Amino acid sequence: MSVVAKRLKQINMLALWVVIPQLAVSAALPATAAPAESTPPLAVASPEPVLKLEAPAGHCAYDAAEAGKPEWITGFEPGLKAGTELVVLYVPCVALQAVRSGTAEWLPEWVAIEKNTVTYPSDDERSLGSHGAVKRLCEDAQSSSWGHPRHMGEDFATLVQKAGEKLSPNTPVVFLGVIGEDEHACYLSAVRVVTSPSGKPLKFLIVTAFMQAGDRWVTQSFRRELRSTGDGAEAVLTSAKKESKSFSDKNR
Repeated sequence: MSVVAKRLKQINMLALWVVIPQLAVSAALPATAAPAESTPPLAVASPEPVLKLEAPAGHCAYDAAEAGKPEWITGFEPGLKAGTELVVLYVPCVALQAVRSGTAEWLPEWVAIEKNTVTYPSDDERSLGSHGAVKRLCEDAQSSSWGHPRHMGEDFATLVQKAGEKLSPNTPVVFLGVIGEDEHACYLSAVRVVTSPSGKPLKFLIVTAFMQAGDRWVTQSFRRELRSTGDGAEAVLTSAKKESKSFSDKNR
C-alpha cells in the first residue's frame, strides 16, 4: 500500500470526500536533560508560502467575520476538522447581495479552498511532483478499500441524475467517485441533500479538485444546487476544471 493510500485511511467519508489527513510529529527531551553547548540549534522552518488566489467569475469572498449572522449561513463544513484549514470561501456575488438585502435566507452555493494544516514529510510520495502525485492520489482513491471508482463511458450529467435519484432521508449523500483527472488535479464528486434554515431539503452537487501547491495538498470544492436532477452538472465540472487550472498556474 502506498504512502498516499495510508493517508487516505483517515478519510472523513461524510465530509468533502477524500481529504489528506493531518500528520502529527512531536519530540520531547527528558525533563532533567539540559542541552549541551555543542548541541546544534534547531532548524527554523521557512515561512509558509502565501497562496495566490483569485475569485471565480461572478463570485465574492465570504466575510468570515459576519458568519454569526443567521442570514449568512452557508452550510459549509471543512473536509477534515483536525487536518484541513479553510483558506477562502467564495459565494456568488448576487447571492451575497440577496442575503444582505434580506431577500434570501442563506448562501448554500460556494467555492471553498482548503489546505492541509501541515507539510509533507520528506519521504512522502508527493515528491513525485504535482502530476505524479495527482495520478497516485487518483489511483489510490479508486482502490477497492475506498470505493471511489473512475466512471468511464457515461457523461457526467447522466451520472449525476442517477445519483440524485438515489438520495433520500436515509441516503443523504451519494459519492460519484473519480470523475476526471488532468496534470494538476484529481476530481471527485458527490450529490447530497442539505436542509435549508427554513427546513426545506435541497439537493446539491459538489465537485472537489485535489491539487498540490508547494508542500501541501489544496482542495477546491464547488457546491451548486441541483434545481432539476442533473441540470447544469457539466457546467459545474467545467468551472471546477477551469478554476483548478488557474489556481495551479498561479501556485506552482
